[in-house]
Amino acid sequence: MSPARYAAFRKAQTFAVRRVGRQALGHVRTGDVLFVYLTGSKVIAGMYEAVGTVFEDTAPLVAGGAYAHRLRVRPLLALTREAWLPYDAFADDLEVAREEGGLRRVLQRVLHPLPPVDEKVLDFLVRARQPDAVQQLFQSFRAYLDARDEAHAQPLAETTVQEPPAAYRAAGPERLPAAEQALAALEAQGYQYAPWLVAAYLTAVRTRGFVILAGLTGTGKSKLPMLLAEATGGQAHLLPVHPDWTDGAEVIGYTDLQGRFRPGALLRVARTAQEQPDRFHVALLDEMNLARVEHYLADVLSRIEQRTPAPGGGYQTAPLLPPDQPGAGAWASVGLPANLALVGTVNVDESSHAFSAKVLDRAFTLTMDVVDLAAWQRPSTEAPTPSAWPPTYWYPSADRLPMLPTLTAAQADRVEAAVDALRTLNRALRGTAVQAGYRMRDEVALFVLHAEELRPLFRTHQGTRLDPLDVALAAKLVPRLQIGGTVSLQAVRRLLLIALHASTDVLPEAAEVQTRAEEVLDAWSAAGRPGLLAEAHWPHLAARLCILLEEAERNGWS
Repeated sequence: MSPARYAAFRKAQTFAVRRVGRQALGHVRTGDVLFVYLTGSKVIAGMYEAVGTVFEDTAPLVAGGAYAHRLRVRPLLALTREAWLPYDAFADDLEVAREEGGLRRVLQRVLHPLPPVDEKVLDFLVRARQPDAVQQLFQSFRAYLDARDEAHAQPLAETTVQEPPAAYRAAGPERLPAAEQALAALEAQGYQYAPWLVAAYLTAVRTRGFVILAGLTGTGKSKLPMLLAEATGGQAHLLPVHPDWTDGAEVIGYTDLQGRFRPGALLRVARTAQEQPDRFHVALLDEMNLARVEHYLADVLSRIEQRTPAPGGGYQTAPLLPPDQPGAGAWASVGLPANLALVGTVNVDESSHAFSAKVLDRAFTLTMDVVDLAAWQRPSTEAPTPSAWPPTYWYPSADRLPMLPTLTAAQADRVEAAVDALRTLNRALRGTAVQAGYRMRDEVALFVLHAEELRPLFRTHQGTRLDPLDVALAAKLVPRLQIGGTVSLQAVRRLLLIALHASTDVLPEAAEVQTRAEEVLDAWSAAGRPGLLAEAHWPHLAARLCILLEEAERNGWS
């Protein structure tokens, strides 16, 4: 692009092309790194991250130019004119395709003729979807600027350099120590949370932003989000749910008879989070199933499904209020920002309401029902000084698998393993509404990818390792199994046997499924009903299914 157009596009944080370039712009994905290369000057003027997909807008960005096809971006490296990076400064780092014609031939046909130097640069930028290549060129920028600043004895005041997005950084070196420190802070205060549960909570919040903590009363379900918020420099807002919540009035807000707008509890928290973008916030819906969640949280759940990339990373929703809400004023523009997560606690008793599939399908449900009553002694270590986490630590790499940047071979293998596991489990659930769909596939796979950065934390107090895939399968599948409803008891028995071997090939004949499952259940019960079924391929999932089967048989379900 020309320097004049670049100045306008940089100010608007929007790149634009004429009609002829729409097809190429449509290939850009959220999170892609884009380089501004000024073809006439043979310089790179900046590095940006795409924060959305292509859209159309006819409002002029440049005088006399019709650029209707546009893309929102945020600067990762914004250079002043005198600091534009000349071709000679990075030419040695380029790995250029040698095929005859290549990219140059295509661009000459759809845009304009290119000189050989521009062909080499653009060919590299296409290849720079690879994280290593992005990091390589980013380091070249750093080295060039450092050398230039040293030569001139003063830095360029207007030049801003930010880290590449999380998807393009080496996974895990900064999050793991921070998470270990947060766990140590909890333990130093005498709270007994299994390391894997803390890791699963952190990963689930990052992956989905909506987490349900279920289990026994008094196991610390409400405390966990509050303690972790304190240990990471965030803020948790406690929102007790009342049994008389039958609509969204207390959550989002309403207009009273005098025409005054009364903001709801969640709307107020969302506004606070918007006003504090450098701090991560958690809205804690305490005992959220005292009322029917699908009634008072329906509008919020719908907004969560329509999240869009937010400037600076993460995902945000549209405003929570309808556009015609009387008297809303500034509240009408408040949605769920990227730095806000929803966490609900659930007590399972006769006074509570069961969750609908709509709710369970949109959340990660972590169960806290394993306690160690003997662990009551005063902690022997002092609590470490909390360190504030930037909100970006909590942002997902993507909200759907197709939106992920280029994966490494190891990451692709982990995604394939998650997909294969769900396909295997679906065979036992064929014909039911509980089968894994695209949403569950994406969330389980993304959970596994995000958990890799915290994998050393996926362990019990005794040091037994847990597979994040095992944890994700239990969190997404088990809460949806409604025995006596859409899923038969026999189907759950098949799931238990599959969890032992991660395969349907070893399933016995239909007549033997019940006998074999009961043998597994008896052995688990005789071992003291542990939270992990040690001999299973997916020990956590198998133990959760044993609890489900035990409850089903006790209540006479079929």
